Amino acid sequence: MTGDPDDPVTRGETFSFSTATGMTAQLYGSPFDARVEAVDPATGANFYLVLAPDGGPLEPRTYTGATAWPYYEGGPGMVLNSNLGGCDGDLVGSFTIQDIRFGPYNYLEKLDATFEQHCSGGAPAARGEVHLTNPPALPPLDPQATVAGTGAVVMPDGLVTVRGTLTCSQAALVFVDAHVQQNGRLVGLDRAEVRCLAGQAVPWTATRTEPSGVRLRPGDADVRLEISGRDPFYDVYVRVVPPLFPVRLDAA
Repeated sequence: MTGDPDDPVTRGETFSFSTATGMTAQLYGSPFDARVEAVDPATGANFYLVLAPDGGPLEPRTYTGATAWPYYEGGPGMVLNSNLGGCDGDLVGSFTIQDIRFGPYNYLEKLDATFEQHCSGGAPAARGEVHLTNPPALPPLDPQATVAGTGAVVMPDGLVTVRGTLTCSQAALVFVDAHVQQNGRLVGLDRAEVRCLAGQAVPWTATRTEPSGVRLRPGDADVRLEISGRDPFYDVYVRVVPPLFPVRLDAA
């Protein structure tokens, strides 16, 4: 990144940031803005850049007439600040998205872009380019459950136990809430806590440890599951409600 002598963001200096030399850079955003933070721990230099499109998602093309983010209207927006300073008020700029890639949940994988910013519409400018790649996007957590074809019911209290497996695309803590329904009667079982392993079928067991007042009997029933947890890579809450699982309850 370079700037003209009267540019308040760069003060006429030239800067280069690379994670290969111990500097830090973060790339994040969504289809509607890309954000970059770059820091040089040795010198304390840091820059914050936001590039925002004009209504649609960011795509490879040139955006002109950008105004100050987040106050822009009717066109693209941008802002470039540093530890040296920033635009005090209005700005005008342009940027070119050369390449941008998103993964699941709008995870920003890659950004290649050039940019130019003029504070208060003046002639002095800050100019630069950014080439950043985040770690490859992982598959979403996507917990998938099975339920064994037979369960157990303890007589005479009707305490029920059902079992199954849970498969996830990542290692994560996942919860299984099971309800068993039979002839209009519904019993909720104690929550099962499952430590999912990527690509492995992990067993789970759900049971009712205290009488509920609703007594189920040996015979056919259905199991309703609600599977929930936080995707550790994308940091999003995941909830899955699969179709009912038929099960036969045997007396235990």
